[in-house]
Amino acid sequence: MNGAGGTGAGVGRCSACGRAATQVKTLLQGRAQGSQVVICDRCVRECEQTIADAPTRIPGGAHACAYCTKVEEHVAVIVGVGAKKICDECVDAYRAALG
Repeated sequence: MNGAGGTGAGVGRCSACGRAATQVKTLLQGRAQGSQVVICDRCVRECEQTIADAPTRIPGGAHACAYCTKVEEHVAVIVGVGAKKICDECVDAYRAALG
């Protein structure tokens, strides 16, 4: 698990869904420096599908992306994935890393 090109072979769990590295193809490290969150390829793909229909703001106050720490005012869309929030920019970056 290293950077946006990490692999599922490392030890760890997806911060969003809790799947173990052995249950997914790839785990990707959060984009913020020193980030402790990771996301799996399955959650990235689920987020891709959700973003197309997502509102641009999540009701209930200010939110920040758990993977890059950008606040919702600085990104187009933030969606919930499991217990975490992720922005469209992170989903795009992770999708590119997955190929």
